[in-house]
Amino acid sequence: MKRSLLLILLISFGRFVDAQQWSPGDSIRLSLKNKPQFTAGLDSRSSYLLGKPIHIFGLRVGADYKKTAGYVGFYSTVFQDPTDNMYEYFYLSGIGEYRWFKNYRWFLTQTVQVGVGTASLTFNNPNGNPDYRDLMLIPIETGVHASYRIWRYIGLSAGVGARFSLTPGSYFSASYYSFGVCVYTDEIGKTIDKILHD
Repeated sequence: MKRSLLLILLISFGRFVDAQQWSPGDSIRLSLKNKPQFTAGLDSRSSYLLGKPIHIFGLRVGADYKKTAGYVGFYSTVFQDPTDNMYEYFYLSGIGEYRWFKNYRWFLTQTVQVGVGTASLTFNNPNGNPDYRDLMLIPIETGVHASYRIWRYIGLSAGVGARFSLTPGSYFSASYYSFGVCVYTDEIGKTIDKILHD
């Protein structure tokens, strides 16, 4: 899992080493001069735990600087395996987002996030006495996300990424993916504002 995460990071950022005319560092600094806009939304994704599919529910809020954005996200998931062992995860993440490409139809972003939370694990022993383990959870995640606008307010989205847990024995390192319908809340806000002020 360490190698997968490192490979994604190297692919994402290694190309900038030889850049001569354009630097993401410069564009990040320039974007932070923009007036930020408050943004909030769901950030759920599908993943795996012990080789089984799970769904991680997420909500994030933050500031959008057009080319970049910063968020705080809350995530949770609960999984019960065939032997009734329970795995519960709750964590808060700081999220940085960089926009590789954006036009009216297409939107491509890269996210990096670092979280802290708890992993509560319950294992059923043959003697009938459960074994409880409460661990500090420290997940590091990175991924890419793309969306395509099919109407002014609605589009289709998909993303892939990798998550690595710095907590030994948490079973939380895995790949993740997402797909579904996205709603362009900024466009809805513009329309409402126009209606109210016309």
